[in-house]
Amino acid sequence: MTRNRLFLLAAAMLTASSAMQAQTSYEAAALLDTDLGGTARFVGMGGAMGALGADMSTMSTTPAGIGLYRSWDMALSFGGNWVTQRAHSNIGGNRSFDSYGTVDNAGIVMATKLSNDNLLRFVNFGFNYHNLKRFGGKMGMSSNLNGLSQTGQMAWQAYENSLAGNVFGSDFDYNSPDGFYQKNYYDDSRIGWLTLLGADGRLIDASALNEELALKGENYYPSDANRYNEVLSGGIDAFDFNLSFNFVDAVYLGVTLTAYDVDRRLESTYSETFFGGDYTLKNYYLTTGSGYDFKLGVILRPIEESSFRIGVSATTPTVYKLRDYNSAIVKSNIMFDEYDDAGAFVGTYVQSFEMDTQSDDAYGGDCYTDYTMIAPAKLNVSLGGTIGTSWALGAEYEYSNYGTAKLYYKDGDENAMMNNHTADNFKGQHILRVGVEKMFAGSYYARAGYNYVGSGYKDTAWKMIPVNSVQTNTAYKNLRSTNNITCGFGYRGDVFYADAALLYSHQTADFFPFDDLQLEATSLSRNLLKGMVTLGIRF
Repeated sequence: MTRNRLFLLAAAMLTASSAMQAQTSYEAAALLDTDLGGTARFVGMGGAMGALGADMSTMSTTPAGIGLYRSWDMALSFGGNWVTQRAHSNIGGNRSFDSYGTVDNAGIVMATKLSNDNLLRFVNFGFNYHNLKRFGGKMGMSSNLNGLSQTGQMAWQAYENSLAGNVFGSDFDYNSPDGFYQKNYYDDSRIGWLTLLGADGRLIDASALNEELALKGENYYPSDANRYNEVLSGGIDAFDFNLSFNFVDAVYLGVTLTAYDVDRRLESTYSETFFGGDYTLKNYYLTTGSGYDFKLGVILRPIEESSFRIGVSATTPTVYKLRDYNSAIVKSNIMFDEYDDAGAFVGTYVQSFEMDTQSDDAYGGDCYTDYTMIAPAKLNVSLGGTIGTSWALGAEYEYSNYGTAKLYYKDGDENAMMNNHTADNFKGQHILRVGVEKMFAGSYYARAGYNYVGSGYKDTAWKMIPVNSVQTNTAYKNLRSTNNITCGFGYRGDVFYADAALLYSHQTADFFPFDDLQLEATSLSRNLLKGMVTLGIRF
């Protein structure tokens, strides 16, 4: 039995008259997780350059860092990524591999000197493109379900929808090849597509509305085994526009306007086998849109004779205007008993069913939903300085709370039900960055860093799909902490410079193909190896 049955029962009452929903807390959270990226120097030091400044990547963490520039800077960064994902379930493991190239950074800083003696010494301008997140990766798993089934979630959605007055079976003929013979329910905003696909695939029937069977969890097909595969692609691109000031080489102020471009694509295939049949559900999901936020920061050098600096910055909540496209296909093979006119058993036969939500029998194309997401604000505190003339050290702490993310409908009304679910299932995220740089022979540099990203998911987090949602992908991941280890080296000439960095990232997650309290999590591990180069000039 699914853990969400009581919540969804109440949710059904609340959403019975609402517009169709697509977004869930998990689709929102997917846009909150970011990568360690930027220039090779920034990555090589684990991203711990906020207070050190003088690197264009600091526009996105501590915008006052651009105020430390005293010359113009132009840079381009690019690299290769190799991703390995492993899934460990109750029947063994699966391994997937993917690789892709990225343009990680392209930017310019224009330093304008005003005075050597006045209060305001420099006014600097900067622009930087950086790859905030790449969704590239493949994942596969299989497990023994021990009698559980995704069709249980389909059946519960149908049952709870019926209690809200939306009886999906009112026009449903189990023996009809068309399923719904009086009305196309896929454009009915009261009824969820997961229910409809279950009905069209003959994976649920009128028994889904039987209270006695529903309470016992016997209104669905108990399955033996399952298999899941997904391909993620796309990313989030960020464009930083910075203005910063240098006051008496001791106080640095900065503001950054960041614009975001979102493109996230997910294709998944889920299948089950059970006594009397099998089925496959394919999902296609795309999120596109744009967003913006502001970053305000200050860096202080409190001791005139020392290079030690303290940085503080804050990022306003990010406003995203998004559109979700989704479609699905269900194919099933169901075994039926056949009887003669006298009622005597003759034998069994297998009948195949298929429904594509892009077909004329259903919605007739990709369903799309427009909405607004407000991502959490961020607070960043950093320390940095140099030792002698050859060592540079940096450390940073950053905090944001995933649970404060908000979703709003196209008309501006708050999606209170989903926002309450987000607050109950997500939590604050802690990020720690440390890095060191050593100069050799005046022109060569070696770097190392460590970057820890805590989880924004509570241990008991689960994916809620409202009873009237067009969302049909029941799978979800509870991401755990990420550990990034970095190193790098660089060369600085009078004008030209070149840096290289190597990043190893390890992240774990708990994966569930659908929601059920008795379902055992599949353990995921994701390993990323990234190599990158930055080429630039300062003049």
